[in-house]
Amino acid sequence: MKQIIALLTPLWCVIIVYQAATCTLISLFEPSYLYHLDFLIPRVIIMVYLAFRLTTKSAFFLKLNALADAVLAYLLLGFFYTETAFLNTLVFSKIDPDLAGIDQWLFGHQPAIRFSEVYGNSLFSELMFFGYFSYYLMPLIALVVIPAWPAGRRINKPAQFNRFVFLLISAYFTYYLLFILFPAAGPQYYYEPPFNQISALGPMAYLVKFVQQVGEAPTGAFPSSHVGITFILLYLLFALNKKLFWIYIPFSILLLFSTVYIKAHYVVDVLAGLLSAPIVLSLNLFIYKKLNFHPNPAVHGTNHSRS
Repeated sequence: MKQIIALLTPLWCVIIVYQAATCTLISLFEPSYLYHLDFLIPRVIIMVYLAFRLTTKSAFFLKLNALADAVLAYLLLGFFYTETAFLNTLVFSKIDPDLAGIDQWLFGHQPAIRFSEVYGNSLFSELMFFGYFSYYLMPLIALVVIPAWPAGRRINKPAQFNRFVFLLISAYFTYYLLFILFPAAGPQYYYEPPFNQISALGPMAYLVKFVQQVGEAPTGAFPSSHVGITFILLYLLFALNKKLFWIYIPFSILLLFSTVYIKAHYVVDVLAGLLSAPIVLSLNLFIYKKLNFHPNPAVHGTNHSRS
């Protein structure tokens, strides 16, 4: 029992709560999906991993279990993201016509179409695709690099790293819930061909298109988690590792514009991502303080750095 209690870090609490929420939603509206492989695979991986965590006596793993938890949680996000494409069809209708209408009202045209038409040269296109691809790498690099940063710059207290991981991963799950409440496919799925696509003019474009073919789905447009997560990450890094913060700034700026350029988002999605980021962060800070109940500082940590 003590091992199970020790396992219930704030990170695993929020993962379990998200699973309970999505399982309840599916049970109510489409129970047959509970037996679908896309639903079962990530949950089985979680159960096998937690069973290993409970039984292993490996000193090496026990030393790195917080990092292992963080990396596994991040890698599983892809499953839960694509799952929202199914979940956001259960309750509400897609709001893409409304989002495209707001963009039209604001600009008199569709920026997700005009942007790539006006700036269509191959160099600028590659720069935009490079900025978009950085979204997949920045959080993972931060999760792995921060604990191993050279002396004087690394996070020395487990509490700081645990808090950083929780606020980052829980932000993803918060946005996934928002995708269910505000279902939107995005310009690349809403516009009619050929306006829903942008030609690949270089290796970065082909790389992004390959990633999209593997893991993209008609979901997650509003609000933009690309923008929201990136600015939450920057906010956390400013307190924890300013060097990495400054390294990420140019990539984040490119990402901001690239989401519209490659037709992943409407401009209103980007604005909603910017506005939602501090709200999502504040909500998860509140949840973290409530969940950080464990009496052993080595498990959760009791020293909270300011962010």
